[in-house]
Amino acid sequence: MSSAARPLAWLMRLLAIAAMLTALFFLLPLGVPYLENAETYEYVRGLLAIDREYMNFVRDLLPVKVSDPDIVRGIIVVLAFVVSRVFSRLRRHFAAAANIYAGTTDAAAGAGTAGTVIAGGVKSRAALLEIMAETKKKLETMQRELAFLSIDVVGSTDMKVGEEKTKIEVDFREYKKFIDEEIAANGALTAAWTPDGVMICFPTADAAVATAQSVLAGLYGFNKSVKTIRANFRVRCGVNAGRVYYDRSIPMEQMSDHVIDVAGHMQKYALPNTIALAKPALALLSKREGFKPAGKEVDGFEVYQWGKV
Repeated sequence: MSSAARPLAWLMRLLAIAAMLTALFFLLPLGVPYLENAETYEYVRGLLAIDREYMNFVRDLLPVKVSDPDIVRGIIVVLAFVVSRVFSRLRRHFAAAANIYAGTTDAAAGAGTAGTVIAGGVKSRAALLEIMAETKKKLETMQRELAFLSIDVVGSTDMKVGEEKTKIEVDFREYKKFIDEEIAANGALTAAWTPDGVMICFPTADAAVATAQSVLAGLYGFNKSVKTIRANFRVRCGVNAGRVYYDRSIPMEQMSDHVIDVAGHMQKYALPNTIALAKPALALLSKREGFKPAGKEVDGFEVYQWGKV
Protein backbone atom coordinates (compact mmCIF):
# COMPACT_ATOMS: atom_id res chain seq x y z
CA MET A 1 0.00 0.00 0.00
CA SER A 2 1.52 3.33 -1.04
CA SER A 3 1.65 6.64 0.80
CA ALA A 4 -1.78 7.47 -0.71
CA ALA A 5 -3.39 5.31 1.98
CA ARG A 6 -3.52 8.14 4.53
CA PRO A 7 -5.37 10.62 2.24
CA LEU A 8 -7.76 7.81 1.30
CA ALA A 9 -8.38 7.15 4.98
CA TRP A 10 -9.31 10.80 5.49
CA LEU A 11 -11.59 10.71 2.44
CA MET A 12 -13.37 7.63 3.77
CA ARG A 13 -13.78 9.37 7.12
CA LEU A 14 -15.39 12.41 5.48
CA LEU A 15 -17.71 10.23 3.40
CA ALA A 16 -18.74 8.25 6.49
CA ILE A 17 -19.56 11.51 8.31
CA ALA A 18 -21.50 12.76 5.27
CA ALA A 19 -23.57 9.56 5.17
CA MET A 20 -24.30 9.82 8.90
CA LEU A 21 -25.37 13.47 8.50
CA THR A 22 -27.66 12.42 5.65
CA ALA A 23 -29.38 9.92 7.93
CA LEU A 24 -29.81 12.56 10.61
CA PHE A 25 -31.15 15.05 8.06
CA PHE A 26 -33.96 12.70 7.07
CA LEU A 27 -34.76 11.96 10.70
CA LEU A 28 -35.16 15.64 11.66
CA PRO A 29 -38.58 16.15 9.98
CA LEU A 30 -40.02 13.46 12.25
CA GLY A 31 -39.69 15.88 15.15
CA VAL A 32 -41.44 18.82 13.47
CA PRO A 33 -45.01 17.77 14.45
CA TYR A 34 -43.96 17.78 18.09
CA LEU A 35 -42.75 21.39 17.98
CA GLU A 36 -45.37 24.09 18.43
CA ASN A 37 -45.77 26.34 15.35
CA ALA A 38 -42.59 24.88 13.87
CA GLU A 39 -43.72 25.46 10.27
CA THR A 40 -44.01 29.20 10.86
CA TYR A 41 -40.20 29.39 10.73
CA GLU A 42 -38.75 29.92 7.29
CA TYR A 43 -35.76 27.59 7.78
CA VAL A 44 -38.11 24.79 8.92
CA ARG A 45 -40.25 25.24 5.81
CA GLY A 46 -37.07 25.16 3.69
CA LEU A 47 -35.97 21.94 5.44
CA LEU A 48 -39.33 20.31 4.78
CA ALA A 49 -39.29 21.40 1.13
CA ILE A 50 -35.86 19.81 0.60
CA ASP A 51 -37.06 16.73 2.46
CA ARG A 52 -40.12 16.35 0.16
CA GLU A 53 -38.01 16.85 -2.94
CA TYR A 54 -35.52 14.13 -2.01
CA MET A 55 -38.27 11.82 -0.77
CA ASN A 56 -39.99 12.08 -4.16
CA PHE A 57 -36.66 11.53 -5.90
CA VAL A 58 -35.99 8.31 -3.93
CA ARG A 59 -39.62 7.14 -4.41
CA ASP A 60 -39.19 7.44 -8.19
CA LEU A 61 -35.99 5.38 -8.06
CA LEU A 62 -37.58 2.49 -6.18
CA PRO A 63 -38.44 -0.51 -8.38
CA VAL A 64 -41.80 -0.93 -6.62
CA LYS A 65 -44.54 1.58 -5.91
CA VAL A 66 -44.34 2.85 -2.31
CA SER A 67 -46.99 5.34 -1.19
CA ASP A 68 -46.17 5.49 2.52
CA PRO A 69 -43.59 8.30 3.05
CA ASP A 70 -42.44 6.76 6.36
CA ILE A 71 -41.33 3.61 4.52
CA VAL A 72 -39.37 5.70 2.03
CA ARG A 73 -37.81 7.67 4.86
CA GLY A 74 -36.86 4.45 6.66
CA ILE A 75 -35.21 3.10 3.52
CA ILE A 76 -33.15 6.28 3.13
CA VAL A 77 -32.04 6.29 6.79
CA VAL A 78 -31.09 2.60 6.77
CA LEU A 79 -29.14 2.96 3.53
CA ALA A 80 -27.33 6.02 4.89
CA PHE A 81 -26.32 4.13 8.05
CA VAL A 82 -25.13 1.14 6.01
CA VAL A 83 -23.10 3.38 3.69
CA SER A 84 -21.60 5.15 6.72
CA ARG A 85 -20.49 1.81 8.19
CA VAL A 86 -18.94 0.75 4.88
CA PHE A 87 -16.93 3.96 4.64
CA SER A 88 -15.86 3.58 8.29
CA ARG A 89 -14.53 0.08 7.61
CA LEU A 90 -12.66 1.36 4.55
CA ARG A 91 -11.22 4.20 6.64
CA ARG A 92 -9.83 1.72 9.20
CA HIS A 93 -8.38 -0.40 6.40
CA PHE A 94 -6.57 2.53 4.78
CA ALA A 95 -5.42 3.89 8.17
CA ALA A 96 -3.87 0.52 9.07
CA ALA A 97 -2.15 0.37 5.70
CA ALA A 98 -0.82 3.90 6.21
CA ASN A 99 0.58 2.97 9.63
CA ILE A 100 2.35 -0.08 8.21
CA TYR A 101 3.80 2.03 5.41
CA ALA A 102 4.97 4.69 7.88
CA GLY A 103 6.60 2.07 10.13
CA THR A 104 8.42 0.58 7.13
CA THR A 105 9.76 3.92 5.95
CA ASP A 106 10.81 4.90 9.48
CA ALA A 107 12.71 1.64 9.90
CA ALA A 108 14.43 2.11 6.55
CA ALA A 109 15.36 5.69 7.46
CA GLY A 110 16.76 4.60 10.84
CA ALA A 111 18.80 1.84 9.29
CA GLY A 112 20.38 4.26 6.82
CA THR A 113 22.88 5.79 9.26
CA ALA A 114 25.87 5.10 7.05
CA GLY A 115 24.04 5.53 3.73
CA THR A 116 21.30 3.75 1.85
CA VAL A 117 20.82 0.30 3.36
CA ILE A 118 20.74 -2.31 0.64
CA ALA A 119 20.15 -5.89 1.83
CA GLY A 120 23.36 -7.87 1.43
CA GLY A 121 25.37 -4.84 0.23
CA VAL A 122 28.58 -3.46 1.69
CA LYS A 123 26.87 -0.27 2.84
CA SER A 124 24.12 -2.31 4.52
CA ARG A 125 26.60 -4.37 6.54
CA ALA A 126 28.63 -1.31 7.54
CA ALA A 127 25.51 0.58 8.59
CA LEU A 128 24.20 -2.32 10.65
CA LEU A 129 27.57 -2.78 12.37
CA GLU A 130 27.63 0.91 13.21
CA ILE A 131 24.10 0.73 14.66
CA MET A 132 25.00 -2.38 16.66
CA ALA A 133 28.13 -0.74 18.06
CA GLU A 134 26.21 2.39 19.04
CA THR A 135 23.42 0.34 20.65
CA LYS A 136 25.94 -1.75 22.60
CA LYS A 137 27.65 1.42 23.82
CA LYS A 138 24.35 2.86 25.06
CA LEU A 139 23.38 -0.41 26.78
CA GLU A 140 26.76 -0.54 28.52
CA THR A 141 26.14 2.90 30.02
CA MET A 142 22.92 1.50 31.54
CA GLN A 143 24.75 -1.33 33.32
CA ARG A 144 25.32 -1.00 37.06
CA GLU A 145 26.75 -3.15 39.80
CA LEU A 146 23.69 -3.86 41.93
CA ALA A 147 22.65 -6.26 44.68
CA PHE A 148 19.34 -8.03 45.16
CA LEU A 149 17.73 -9.32 48.33
CA SER A 150 14.85 -11.79 48.28
CA ILE A 151 12.86 -12.28 51.51
CA ASP A 152 10.00 -14.72 51.98
CA VAL A 153 7.93 -15.87 54.96
CA VAL A 154 8.53 -19.53 55.84
CA GLY A 155 5.34 -21.61 55.84
CA SER A 156 3.01 -18.63 55.49
CA THR A 157 0.08 -20.84 54.44
CA ASP A 158 0.36 -23.07 57.51
CA MET A 159 0.63 -19.99 59.75
CA LYS A 160 -2.89 -18.92 58.72
CA VAL A 161 -4.62 -22.25 59.47
CA GLY A 162 -7.13 -21.94 62.32
CA GLU A 163 -6.57 -18.19 62.78
CA GLU A 164 -9.12 -15.40 62.55
CA LYS A 165 -9.05 -13.66 59.17
CA THR A 166 -8.87 -10.26 60.82
CA LYS A 167 -5.80 -11.22 62.84
CA ILE A 168 -4.12 -12.69 59.77
CA GLU A 169 -4.74 -9.58 57.70
CA VAL A 170 -3.52 -7.22 60.45
CA ASP A 171 -0.40 -9.27 61.24
CA PHE A 172 0.74 -9.63 57.64
CA ARG A 173 0.05 -5.96 57.02
CA GLU A 174 2.23 -5.11 60.04
CA TYR A 175 4.90 -7.50 58.77
CA LYS A 176 4.97 -5.75 55.39
CA LYS A 177 5.21 -2.38 57.16
CA PHE A 178 8.13 -3.68 59.23
CA ILE A 179 9.98 -4.90 56.12
CA ASP A 180 9.25 -1.69 54.18
CA GLU A 181 10.75 0.37 57.00
CA GLU A 182 13.93 -1.72 56.92
CA ILE A 183 14.08 -1.40 53.13
CA ALA A 184 13.78 2.38 53.27
CA ALA A 185 16.31 2.69 56.11
CA ASN A 186 19.01 0.95 54.04
CA GLY A 187 18.62 2.95 50.81
CA ALA A 188 16.87 0.49 48.52
CA LEU A 189 16.46 1.61 44.92
CA THR A 190 13.24 -0.30 44.21
CA ALA A 191 11.24 -3.28 45.44
CA ALA A 192 8.41 -5.56 44.35
CA TRP A 193 6.11 -7.57 46.61
CA THR A 194 4.45 -10.90 46.02
CA PRO A 195 1.73 -11.77 48.59
CA ASP A 196 4.22 -12.73 51.36
CA GLY A 197 7.60 -12.15 49.72
CA VAL A 198 9.63 -9.27 48.37
CA MET A 199 12.52 -8.74 45.94
CA ILE A 200 14.58 -5.63 46.66
CA CYS A 201 17.24 -3.87 44.59
CA PHE A 202 20.15 -2.15 46.40
CA PRO A 203 23.09 -0.09 45.14
CA THR A 204 25.57 -2.29 47.06
CA ALA A 205 25.85 -5.79 48.44
CA ASP A 206 26.63 -4.27 51.86
CA ALA A 207 23.19 -2.56 51.87
CA ALA A 208 21.40 -5.77 50.87
CA VAL A 209 23.10 -7.84 53.59
CA ALA A 210 22.62 -5.11 56.21
CA THR A 211 18.89 -5.07 55.46
CA ALA A 212 18.61 -8.85 55.75
CA GLN A 213 20.53 -8.86 59.03
CA SER A 214 18.38 -6.04 60.41
CA VAL A 215 15.20 -7.91 59.45
CA LEU A 216 16.38 -11.09 61.18
CA ALA A 217 17.37 -9.13 64.29
CA GLY A 218 14.03 -7.29 64.38
CA LEU A 219 11.88 -10.41 64.03
CA TYR A 220 12.30 -11.27 67.71
CA GLY A 221 10.67 -8.02 68.80
CA PHE A 222 8.07 -8.24 66.06
CA ASN A 223 6.99 -11.74 67.12
CA LYS A 224 6.97 -10.80 70.78
CA SER A 225 5.19 -7.44 70.66
CA VAL A 226 3.41 -6.98 67.32
CA LYS A 227 1.99 -10.17 65.82
CA THR A 228 -1.15 -11.68 67.37
CA ILE A 229 -1.48 -15.09 65.66
CA ARG A 230 0.04 -18.14 67.35
CA ALA A 231 2.82 -18.92 64.90
CA ASN A 232 5.98 -16.83 64.82
CA PHE A 233 7.15 -15.13 61.63
CA ARG A 234 10.27 -16.75 60.20
CA VAL A 235 11.92 -15.72 56.97
CA ARG A 236 14.42 -16.94 54.42
CA CYS A 237 16.78 -14.41 52.81
CA GLY A 238 18.73 -14.77 49.57
CA VAL A 239 21.32 -12.30 48.26
CA ASN A 240 23.17 -11.99 44.97
CA ALA A 241 24.99 -9.18 43.19
CA GLY A 242 26.30 -8.41 39.72
CA ARG A 243 26.08 -6.08 36.75
CA VAL A 244 22.57 -5.60 35.39
CA TYR A 245 20.80 -3.16 33.11
CA TYR A 246 19.12 -0.61 35.35
CA ASP A 247 16.64 2.11 34.44
CA ARG A 248 15.09 3.89 37.42
CA SER A 249 11.84 4.34 35.47
CA ILE A 250 11.34 0.55 35.18
CA PRO A 251 9.52 -1.06 38.17
CA MET A 252 11.26 -3.90 40.02
CA GLU A 253 8.64 -6.41 38.85
CA GLN A 254 9.58 -5.66 35.23
CA MET A 255 13.33 -6.09 35.72
CA SER A 256 14.69 -9.37 34.40
CA ASP A 257 18.22 -10.71 34.75
CA HIS A 258 19.99 -13.91 35.78
CA VAL A 259 21.49 -12.05 38.73
CA ILE A 260 17.98 -11.41 40.07
CA ASP A 261 16.91 -15.00 39.44
CA VAL A 262 19.87 -16.33 41.45
CA ALA A 263 18.92 -14.11 44.42
CA GLY A 264 15.43 -15.64 44.36
CA HIS A 265 16.83 -19.17 44.16
CA MET A 266 19.23 -18.46 47.04
CA GLN A 267 16.25 -17.53 49.17
CA LYS A 268 14.35 -20.70 48.28
CA TYR A 269 17.26 -22.92 49.40
CA ALA A 270 18.08 -20.90 52.53
CA LEU A 271 17.32 -22.26 55.99
CA PRO A 272 14.72 -20.43 58.12
CA ASN A 273 16.03 -17.20 59.68
CA THR A 274 19.29 -17.29 57.71
CA ILE A 275 20.82 -15.46 54.78
CA ALA A 276 22.02 -17.47 51.78
CA LEU A 277 24.60 -15.52 49.79
CA ALA A 278 26.13 -16.33 46.40
CA LYS A 279 29.94 -16.37 46.42
CA PRO A 280 30.26 -13.50 43.84
CA ALA A 281 28.28 -11.28 46.23
CA LEU A 282 30.49 -12.31 49.16
CA ALA A 283 33.52 -10.91 47.33
CA LEU A 284 31.80 -7.49 47.18
CA LEU A 285 31.17 -7.23 50.94
CA SER A 286 33.31 -4.92 53.03
CA LYS A 287 32.66 -7.10 56.11
CA ARG A 288 32.30 -10.85 55.73
CA GLU A 289 32.18 -11.91 59.38
CA GLY A 290 29.62 -14.58 60.18
CA PHE A 291 29.33 -15.97 56.66
CA LYS A 292 30.30 -19.63 56.42
CA PRO A 293 30.24 -22.11 53.53
CA ALA A 294 26.86 -23.85 53.43
CA GLY A 295 28.28 -26.91 51.68
CA LYS A 296 25.98 -26.62 48.65
CA GLU A 297 25.65 -24.92 45.29
CA VAL A 298 22.69 -23.04 43.78
CA ASP A 299 22.65 -22.27 40.05
CA GLY A 300 26.34 -23.18 39.93
CA PHE A 301 27.34 -20.72 42.68
CA GLU A 302 28.81 -21.72 46.01
CA VAL A 303 26.48 -20.71 48.85
CA TYR A 304 27.60 -18.90 52.01
CA GLN A 305 25.31 -18.75 55.02
CA TRP A 306 24.77 -16.24 57.80
CA GLY A 307 22.58 -16.78 60.84
CA LYS A 308 21.81 -19.34 63.50
CA VAL A 309 20.86 -22.76 62.18
